[in-house]
Amino acid sequence: MDIEILQILKSIQGDVKSMQGDIKTMQGDIRSMQGDINSMQGDIKSMKADITEANHRIGSLEKKTDKNTLLLEDLNKKVQIVGEVQFSLTEQLDRAKDKDGRSLSDRFNVIELAVTDTSPRVKDMQKDLTRVIRATGENWAEIAELKAVK
Repeated sequence: MDIEILQILKSIQGDVKSMQGDIKTMQGDIRSMQGDINSMQGDIKSMKADITEANHRIGSLEKKTDKNTLLLEDLNKKVQIVGEVQFSLTEQLDRAKDKDGRSLSDRFNVIELAVTDTSPRVKDMQKDLTRVIRATGENWAEIAELKAVK
């Protein structure tokens, strides 16, 4: 029975040594996992800093966007006012009539027709005037010759 106890004790001792080896392996794995966790914590801190900076930039962009939106709304109001004024002025010009009952656009049409009709006449008169000036110059030259002959 002593031999059996000895064998059981040796078997237990072997099991204990095996368990100690497993425990040492597990402790190494735990240390490795702790290193990985520490590295991940550093990465998370870095990510938090990046997110904080991104949030700051987004806030700044939102302020600028709000400011630009206000400027655009103000500009849009001004453009609408200019459009309304221009439309009103156009209506007033169309309604404006002279003593004969003609509107401003009618009067502009008459003026345009008169200018179109008069332009060729003026050009013809300019050509005729050039001829008259040339003939007058020739006549003066001939008068000067005749006076010199006398």
